[in-house]
Amino acid sequence: MPTASPTPRFPKSSSALSQLLCGVLFGLTGIAGMAAEMPAFRSFWVDQSLRPDARSLAAFDLCVLHPHAELDMEPGHAQGNRYFVLLDLAHVRTGSREALLTADRQVSTKPSASDKRTRIVDPADPRWIAWAVEALVDPAAKKGFDGFVLSLGDEEANPAARTAVLTLAATLRQRYPDKHLLLDLHLGLGIEAVHVADGFLALGVYTREGKSGTMDWTPIAETQRLSRLIRSVQMQGMRVFAVDYAPADDRSACREAAQRLTTIGTLPFITTLALTGVNLGPLEEISRRVLVLHGWDKQHVGETAAAADATNTARLLRQSLEWLGCELDFHNATGADFLPQDHRFAAVILDSSLVLSAEQQRTLAAWLPSLRARNIPLLLTGMPFTDEAARHLAMQHLGLGGSAKTPARLVKTNVASMDSTLLRANARITARSLGFLDLEAPAEARIVLALHGQDALGSDHRFDQAFLTKWGGAWIEPAITTAEPQIDVAAFLTQWLGSVTLAPVPDTTTREGRRVFYSHIDSTGFSEPSTLPGFPLCAEVMRDRILDRYLLPVTVSVCEADMRCWLPKQKATDAPRLEHIARSLLDMPQVQAASNSFSRPSKWTAGIDISSTLNDRAKTTRHDMEREIAGSMNYIHRRLLPLGKEVNLMLWPDNATPSAEALRFCRAMNVEHLPAASQATSMTHPAAAAGFNSMRLTPLAVRCRFSDVRTEQGVAALEKTFDACAGEPLHAMTAAAYAASVRDARHTRILSAGDNRWIILNAGDSRTLRLPVAAGVPDMAQCQGVSGYTTHQGQIYIHTMGAARTELVLTKNRPSQHVHLAESSAPVEFMELSSRRATFQVRDLRPVEVVLGGFEPRGMCAYLENGRPYTATADGNGTVRLELACRATVSLQSLPPATQAAMR
Repeated sequence: MPTASPTPRFPKSSSALSQLLCGVLFGLTGIAGMAAEMPAFRSFWVDQSLRPDARSLAAFDLCVLHPHAELDMEPGHAQGNRYFVLLDLAHVRTGSREALLTADRQVSTKPSASDKRTRIVDPADPRWIAWAVEALVDPAAKKGFDGFVLSLGDEEANPAARTAVLTLAATLRQRYPDKHLLLDLHLGLGIEAVHVADGFLALGVYTREGKSGTMDWTPIAETQRLSRLIRSVQMQGMRVFAVDYAPADDRSACREAAQRLTTIGTLPFITTLALTGVNLGPLEEISRRVLVLHGWDKQHVGETAAAADATNTARLLRQSLEWLGCELDFHNATGADFLPQDHRFAAVILDSSLVLSAEQQRTLAAWLPSLRARNIPLLLTGMPFTDEAARHLAMQHLGLGGSAKTPARLVKTNVASMDSTLLRANARITARSLGFLDLEAPAEARIVLALHGQDALGSDHRFDQAFLTKWGGAWIEPAITTAEPQIDVAAFLTQWLGSVTLAPVPDTTTREGRRVFYSHIDSTGFSEPSTLPGFPLCAEVMRDRILDRYLLPVTVSVCEADMRCWLPKQKATDAPRLEHIARSLLDMPQVQAASNSFSRPSKWTAGIDISSTLNDRAKTTRHDMEREIAGSMNYIHRRLLPLGKEVNLMLWPDNATPSAEALRFCRAMNVEHLPAASQATSMTHPAAAAGFNSMRLTPLAVRCRFSDVRTEQGVAALEKTFDACAGEPLHAMTAAAYAASVRDARHTRILSAGDNRWIILNAGDSRTLRLPVAAGVPDMAQCQGVSGYTTHQGQIYIHTMGAARTELVLTKNRPSQHVHLAESSAPVEFMELSSRRATFQVRDLRPVEVVLGGFEPRGMCAYLENGRPYTATADGNGTVRLELACRATVSLQSLPPATQAAMR
C-alpha cells in the first residue's frame, strides 16, 4: 500500500453527505443487533508484506494485513486473535485481477503520476462500489479475514470520495454483519461514520515518509487535524488504532513514539516506513543476540581465520551465555564494513582472536560510543588496538588507563586485588605473567582480578585483568589456552549482563520441573565383535545387556553402508544378520531411530564428493548430501523400521563437523540433528558429576558408541551410568525431542508487555522458561498457556503448555490459590486447569510421577485416574504427589482439609 500523506481539511457540510447518512441510519436499523461486537484488543500489528511472520501473527490480538498475504489463520483464531485486511480502494496494479475487473466493469481509472505500473480508480464512479465489493472485499472475506480496513491510500479524500466510502461501508455492514470494519482516519470521516464502522486506523499521526524517502515529522497542522478527529470519534465510543514510525535501532525513540500515541488514547503500534511488520513497540521485543567479533580479514593477515567454534568465546563462554538466554552471533572481521549496520543486539564481545588492520581499528574505536549511548554492554577478552591513534581513541572512550602494551622485561608479578565472589570456588589464584598488559580499569570499576608487575628497571605496572564497569567489562586472560579460567564464568557474565532487561529465558536443561535426560548411541562399532564369551557383536551386547534392561528412551543410529556391508573389510554374507539385529533394536519400544549417514564421511562441503571409502560391492554412484542424509533415512525407514515408527534425527559422525549446507539441508527436510559422541567424552557419568542437585547448566546426557560395550569393563561402566540415571528424578525424553527444544529455544521470541508481563512466542518444542527466584512467581490466574512452576538453586522454572503464544505474568506478592504443575517425570497435557480443578493426560514407558501444587495446606485432592476414584492429602506446603500408570487420564478437584470440610 502507498504511504499515507496529508489530506485536505474536512469540509464543514455537504447536502449529499447528509442525505447519505439518513439512508445509512435507516438501512442499519434492522441489522444493528446482528453486528459483531468489537473485541477489546490489547495489542495490534500492521504488516503489508506478502509473507507475514507466523510468530508475530500469534503475538498480537489484532493483525492488519495485505489482502494477498500468505498465512494460516487457524492457530491464531484458536487463541482469539483477529485478522483484518487493509484494502486500498483507489489503486490497482496494471495486469492484476483487480485492474482487469475495472476494465470489465467499465470503472473509471487514470494512470498514476508517481508509478507507471499503477492506475488510480475513481470512487465517484457509480460502478465503483460494485467493483470494490467484487474485486477486493469478497476475495478477502472468502480468505477468512475477520474484518476490513477501508482506505484510499495517499489519494485526496474529497467529499465525493468520502460519500462513496461511507456508502461502501454501509453496504459491507449489510453484506457481512459478522465482520468488523475500520476506516482510514486520513479519509477525514468522523462522527458521521459511527453507525457504519467499528473504529479507525490512523497511519502516521506524528511521523511520516519525507520527500527523500526517510522518516520525517508530520506537519503540525496535519497532526492537530488528526488529533481532533481522534478525540471526536473517541467521544462516540469508537476505538482508534494508530501507527507511527521510528528508527529500528533507537529504542528511546520507539518508546517516545509509543507514549505519544498512548497519551492521546489510541492503541499504538510503532514500525518502520516500509510497513513490513517490524515490531518496534509498545510490545518491546527483548533482544537475546550477543554479537561476537572475531577473526580477521585474509587480505590483512595472509591466511584464513579460524572457525567460530575455535574461538575462546565459543570454547569458554558459550555454555554460560546460552544458559543466560543469549543467542551468539559470530561475525568474522572481514572488509572495511565489518561492523553491523544496526544495533539490534543485547551485548557485544570482542574475542581475543580479533586481529584488525589500522583502518579497521579506527573504525571500531569510533563505533564504541554508540554502544554506550544505547546501554549495550561490551566485553573485552583481548586488546585488538595496536594502532596508536586507534588505541588512544578507544581507551579515551572506555576510560581506560595505562599504555595497554606489554611491559618490557617483566621480572615479577603478584596478585594486587581480587573479588572472591566472582572467582572460581576452591581455585588457586595465581599471577600469570603470560600476556601481562599495562592496563587500568576506569576509576568506578569493580575489580575482579588485578595483577601487579615490576620490570627489570624497577618500574611498577598494573594489569586489571578482569573488571566490571558502566560500559560492560573485561576478562583478558591470555593463558586461558593452557590453563583453567580463574573467574567463575557464569557469575561474571551474569553481572556483566546485569544492565540488560530482566526477562524470562528459554531453558533446555529442564522439562516439567525436572532435569532433562536423553541418550543416543553412535553407530561406530555396530558390526564389530566383542570380547565377551561367544564373541557376540557389539550391537547384540548393547541390545541384550543395556537396552533390554532399561525403560529409558534411547536413540540408536545406524550407518547404511555398515548395514549393507559396503565398508572395507566387511563380508557380504554378514548383511542379513546385521539388518536383522538392527530391526530387533529399532523394534524395542524405548528405542528411537536415527541416521548416522550413509557412509560416515568426514567432510560435508557441498559441491564435492561426500563419502567415505567403500568396497567394490557398493551399489551406488552418488556421493552427495542428499544420498548421505535423505538416502540413508529412506533406507532405515524402508528396510529397518517397524510400522508406526519414523526416523527424524541426524546424528553426525564423530569425526565430522557438519557444514552450513548440511545443516540447511536438514532444516529443509524438517529433520533434527545432534553431534555424535566424541572419542574423548563418549559417556557422561552422573555418578562422577557434581550431583543432581547442582545448578543445571546442561541436561544429563548419555552419549556412547556400540564399541563402548566391546569389553566387560565397558558394559559395567555403561550399566553404572544407566543405573544412576534410572534412579534419579529426571525427565526422560528422546534425543530428537531434545534437539527440537534446542532449536526452538534458539528461535523463541520474547516481548515485554509491561511490568512483570511478557509474551513468549515459539513452536511449542521449547516448553520451559527460567528466571531468578527474586523475580517473583507466576500469577496463574492471569497467565495464559502456563501450567505451573518450581524452584531450584535460586532459579524459578516455569512450565508452558506448548502453545504458539504464552503470556507470563509474575507477582512478588503471595498469589491466589491455584492448582499448578510443580514437576513430572513425563509430559503432561492439560485439557483443563483452573484454581481448584485440573484434567490432564500422561504417557510414558514407565509409571509417571506427577507433583502438583496450589492446594490448601493439608487439604484433600480427589481425583479420577482412568475412571477410578482416589484421594490424596497435600502436605504443609499444599503439594500433592501422584503415582500414575504409564498411560493415564486424570481429573482432580482441590478440597479443603477434612476437618474444615466436616464443619461445612
